[in-house]
Amino acid sequence: MNNISRTLVILFLLVFVISQLFAEEYRYENGKKQSSGLKETAAGCAPASAYDWLDINNVRARINTGGDMWWDLPGGTGAKYYIPKAGSATSMFSGALWIGGLDINNQLKLAAQRYRQVGIDYWTGPLTVDGTAAIDEATCAQYDRFAKITRAEVDEFLANTDPETGFFLPSEDYDIPPSILEWPAHGDVSKEQSYYLAPFYDNDGDGEYDPFAGDYPYYDIENDLCNTDIPTMEQEFQGTVTGSILADQVIKGDQTLWWVFNDKGNIHTETDGAAIGMEIRAQAFAFATNDVINNMTFYSYEIINRSTFVLTETYFSPWVDTDLGYARDDFVGCDVARGLGYCYNGTGIDGSGDPESYGGPQPPPPAIGVDFFQGPYMDPDGMDNAKYETVINGSGDTTYVQICDVSINGVNFGNGIVDD
Repeated sequence: MNNISRTLVILFLLVFVISQLFAEEYRYENGKKQSSGLKETAAGCAPASAYDWLDINNVRARINTGGDMWWDLPGGTGAKYYIPKAGSATSMFSGALWIGGLDINNQLKLAAQRYRQVGIDYWTGPLTVDGTAAIDEATCAQYDRFAKITRAEVDEFLANTDPETGFFLPSEDYDIPPSILEWPAHGDVSKEQSYYLAPFYDNDGDGEYDPFAGDYPYYDIENDLCNTDIPTMEQEFQGTVTGSILADQVIKGDQTLWWVFNDKGNIHTETDGAAIGMEIRAQAFAFATNDVINNMTFYSYEIINRSTFVLTETYFSPWVDTDLGYARDDFVGCDVARGLGYCYNGTGIDGSGDPESYGGPQPPPPAIGVDFFQGPYMDPDGMDNAKYETVINGSGDTTYVQICDVSINGVNFGNGIVDD
């Protein structure tokens, strides 16, 4: 994975929606573990704090810049994945990206995150491209933000361009919005950052982002990049589409949040693992439709290894904490044939039936699905490899006993397969 982008896209499908999620209590309150004493050099970046909302369709989801999403961080009120968006119904508690692998010396490199009471492995901003994969506190702070844009804004911009040259046509009736003018297309080369960051369409081909020259955030307006052929496994692995452009070098959805984060901004206090040197260019996006896609949100990550070492035996895992109302009567499973993970209420009445037990005033959604549908392959064994063993006590509450080691401590973490 040496300086090569890898793409993974995660689809969250809400099977049916009715009402609210009552988030389980914070899992690791007062659970801050002691550092193992890592001595590696790292920037002193502060934890990311910015957030924004994905809210163009029937879902209103809070996204955080620090590698986690759907909740409002320690000390807050909990879950922030609302559906329908105008109500109080929620279906997710939190989620994050987990990545781990081995370097040439067989040393574990690891970045993962759960609940920030335990620790942090991700910070905001792009890394340097000189092989050191470095970042400073000022850069972390500068990029603790989202670039939020809609397809409609770009369509309106294009309606105000010259049909022959594509250049912007000034008009008293239209001003280019800040979402286009301030699009983070370029990094700071004086800081050894990549010159190209957020995707843009380069209308005049000069390599520089200039909306007045007809450049715009790169939605594939005319579907020029659509690949009608079924891609090969090699093409899927390389993450390329027609034109040899990376799948994540275009903006997707009717509404998009774009941001960049990394695992080198400070010491890894969640995993205590050695940093990899990853720059992660992320998108959260959604479509406003009249079908079931209106109940979905999508997440896409372009993962770039900015270090000088090759990472092998690499695992990517979307970690998801699904809480459907009262958290202790939920069940989880996997449809192996579809590659779909799901969570559903295991009882006909959620919690005690009292709205206070599930967050009221109405019962929660009965089920939610998670599909990891584009990215690196894992050898299939045709089985649903459970990470937990379900135990129901005399009161009807469900608890999950770890089959695998609960800690994020090895290259096979999260794969649901018991290690020897």
